[in-house]
This record gives sequence, C-alpha cells and structure tokens, in this order.
Amino acid sequence: MTRLDGRVAIVTGGGQGIGYGVATCLARAGANVVVNDTVPERITRAVTDIEALGVQALGVQASVTQAGDIDRLAQETLSRFGKIDILVNNAGVVVVKSITEQSEADWDKVLSVNLKGVFLCCHRVVQEMIKQKRGAIVNIASIAAFHYTVPHIPYAASKAGVVALTRDLAYEVARFGVRVNAIAPGPIETPMMGTALTPQQREAYARNIPLGRLGQPQDIGEAAAFLASDAASYITGATLPVSGGTDLRVTTS
Repeated sequence: MTRLDGRVAIVTGGGQGIGYGVATCLARAGANVVVNDTVPERITRAVTDIEALGVQALGVQASVTQAGDIDRLAQETLSRFGKIDILVNNAGVVVVKSITEQSEADWDKVLSVNLKGVFLCCHRVVQEMIKQKRGAIVNIASIAAFHYTVPHIPYAASKAGVVALTRDLAYEVARFGVRVNAIAPGPIETPMMGTALTPQQREAYARNIPLGRLGQPQDIGEAAAFLASDAASYITGATLPVSGGTDLRVTTS
C-alpha cells in the first residue's frame, strides 16, 4: 500500500536537506521524481542518486516564487512523464532574528518562498490533478506553526499559513479525488538547521527530544511517501508532526 510504482512526483527544494530525503524516499518507493532546486549542482547530484535507485529522474532549475518558473516546471514534467501524481512543497528559507532585527525584506523573502511558493505550486499542479481525478499534495510545514522554537517570526507565520492553506485546499479539491496533507517537522539535521540554531541550541534540542535524537531527512521522507501513497487514501487536510515528540516539550535552553 505504500508503494508508488509508476507515479510521478515533483519535489521542490529537492536538492538537499529534507527535500533530498523526500525525493530519495519517494524513489525507493518506486516513484519517478522531478527534482526542483535553484542550484544546478544540487540538482545534478540528486538526479544521479535517484536514478541509481532504478527509477527515472528529471532535474528542473526554477524558483518557486515565480509563476512562470512553476508553469515551466509543470510543463517539463508533463512533457517527460505525461502526468503529475504527487507534489511535495518543500522549498523553504529561514531568517533567525528578533522582531526588532527582522526587516521588511526578511519578511518578504521568507513569505515569498515558504507560503507564496506553496500557493503557486499548488495552483498550477492541482489543475492537472483535477483533470486526472486523483493526486496527492504534501506540504512541508513545521512545528514552529504551533510552538515557539527560536526567534523567527516570518518563518513561523509562513508555516502557520501553510497549515491553513493545506486544510482549505484539501476541503476544496477532495471531491476531485485529490488529497492534500502537511508534515510538521521538528528539529531535523539539515543545512537550514545550521543557519537557524547555534551549537548550544542544537544540544538543547537533542537533550529534550523524547525519542532521544535529532531527526534525519529520511524521517520526513518516509512520512511523505506514506501520505502520498494509497495507504493514506482516507487522510486529507491533516498536519502530521514528525518531531520525535519535540512538539510535546519544545525548548531551546
């Protein structure tokens, strides 16, 4: 039930971190994967690794903040594979500063990638899924949508927006056979974590995670593969925390 053989998945921000973990987990489940990123070197590495797993891969350099780029991403996917079965909206950025240090430019950057980007990708891809009368969208949110973690108000606001977008879109498109869910990761060892947390904060997180370890990108990837699969065919509009229990007791000190 969790196999994805023959399905076509787009993963935004798929060249590193959580996106790379998601892309490779989908590939291991049998999906052909379209890797979107803004850095060519990351795309090349991910495509090579995915093809080594025995499925097809396509790399597309595009910015999720630009509607024209997203249309090109969808068109290149359709030209290569003829359909889009799965969309994982993972691309994201974070700026860690107190509210008095956050600038309007910081706010615009974070909201543009993390929330506008999800909207643009959903807006374009869901049109294809409606035509097919099936599809699964998985949006990567964060436990920051629900709990204080570190000072990053634009990021937290953007991820809360992703949760709300997920819920409303799920309701709107359910009648077309399209499911929309979200994952709220806790602390995951990625390049973004290195920019968001000091070494002391990383240690504090590790001490307070009930399951006793920091998360890995594959942890999110396995959850995404489940939500995209027929095993989750009766789940839509949900946000699944994947945090090792961190959301039960969040602290950085």
